[in-house]
Amino acid sequence: MLTDSWRGQRTGAVDRPAPARPLAKESSIDWTTPIDRSRWFFCETLTPLAYTRVYSELGEAHRRRYNQLTGMLSNELILRLETDFLGAALGAVEKDEGLSAAVKQFAEDERQHAEIWRRLNRLSAPERYATSDRWLCRVPPVIRAVSGAIVRHPAAWPVIFWIQLSQEERSIDISRRCLRVPADRMEPRYAAAYRAHVKDEVRHVQIDCHLLERFYARRSQVIRRLTAAMFRTLVGSVFLVPARSTQQIVRVLASEYPELTPLLPRMRTELRALVTNDDYQRMMYSRETTPLTFEWFDRFEEFHSMDRVLRAYAPRAMRTVA
Repeated sequence: MLTDSWRGQRTGAVDRPAPARPLAKESSIDWTTPIDRSRWFFCETLTPLAYTRVYSELGEAHRRRYNQLTGMLSNELILRLETDFLGAALGAVEKDEGLSAAVKQFAEDERQHAEIWRRLNRLSAPERYATSDRWLCRVPPVIRAVSGAIVRHPAAWPVIFWIQLSQEERSIDISRRCLRVPADRMEPRYAAAYRAHVKDEVRHVQIDCHLLERFYARRSQVIRRLTAAMFRTLVGSVFLVPARSTQQIVRVLASEYPELTPLLPRMRTELRALVTNDDYQRMMYSRETTPLTFEWFDRFEEFHSMDRVLRAYAPRAMRTVA
């Protein structure tokens, strides 16, 4: 049974994607002028530390630098998703009849997006990103191993398509929130990157829905239950909880501002406690920030158990569409 919203997503002509626009999205971005360190890189309400009590004890310079570090981490995470993770999965299904053209365009869009995030980080911290795309992102070895296995066999492990949908919906919300930050506060290159990114991601979410319909909805109950359990574990232990990367940010912040060192233990403790913070959870995953993902949860009974890890999710009965 389908909702009206899902019906709208299904009817998109995903097999007739817009013509490729090689690097056009970056052409308007000034990559030569040094980054403006007096501006913010990210929307403040997207930063985990903003949901802690200790955040109120930070000065303006501390908050701004923490915001910038979080913006660079976000760039790293999206870059990783669009290269190591989604690139492999999309490549594995690009020969699928009926979706081939759309998926190839999807992959090309993601390649262009990845170049934007890579160049943005190199502009933001050239000393850190000159030879590597990673500085702040910390991924446990076991997660790297599991993700590698998943992306090599996306048809066998359709959890990859749930990850795509949920994370791309989150990236749309991130871009939209960042674009609402006043222009005189947001670093202009970051604003330009968010503006370029959000346009394609809306279309990508449509394709994600088609991929779920093709590679998940038709699978056996056993595979679907295993997929739901795997996705629930990944969200609860990796995507939701402020983990290694967030802790790395506050360590870097304290190293740059030694006066914050006494606050570091509290920062770490309060960040870990955010897993039970309702406001933080709604910012991450909710019917406002990830509406289609929640509709897909509603559609499949095995995903109703997402209410165990997502405090903002409560299953809804699906309404039949004539």
